[in-house]
Amino acid sequence: MAPATTQQLLLSPAELSYIHSSLSLQPPIRPDSRTPTQFRPLVAESDILPNANGSARICFADGTEAITGVKVQMEKSAWKPSAEHGVHLGPGGGGEDGDEEEEDEDSGGKRKGDRQGVGDNSWVEVNVDIPGYRDDDTMPVFLAAMLTEALLATGTLKNRLWITERYHWKLYVD
Repeated sequence: MAPATTQQLLLSPAELSYIHSSLSLQPPIRPDSRTPTQFRPLVAESDILPNANGSARICFADGTEAITGVKVQMEKSAWKPSAEHGVHLGPGGGGEDGDEEEEDEDSGGKRKGDRQGVGDNSWVEVNVDIPGYRDDDTMPVFLAAMLTEALLATGTLKNRLWITERYHWKLYVD
């Protein structure tokens, strides 16, 4: 397999010195004359992809464009053993008596799907495509791993994907 390509911005020593000295001033002076709190202009649109459950496109002034699509699909949960009730469907625990949707009195009226630890990290799939990079290059793989980690950091997203002991949502982010 060929080594991963890296794109580096090559600047001359004079350009590096100018950028470093101008950004070191108080207040910093940007090369494009923006103030430190001023953002580049951008255009944002939503619902641009017809077959996605949600999508967005962001266009920056320099021509950079980012398109994101989110698709959700219901899947059948895998069999997983439970210490309390033997074997059951899904990671939620609680047997096979069919009362998946009833409210727990101890949880303050929340559904059993809102409990901690019922979701699975494999229910979220993030794919990053960058023009000029292969799917297995380090940049897209690293960005996908960072975005996945950010989405799953608190654990609330994966727990919300749990529907019942038999079914869950699979979230695809491209």
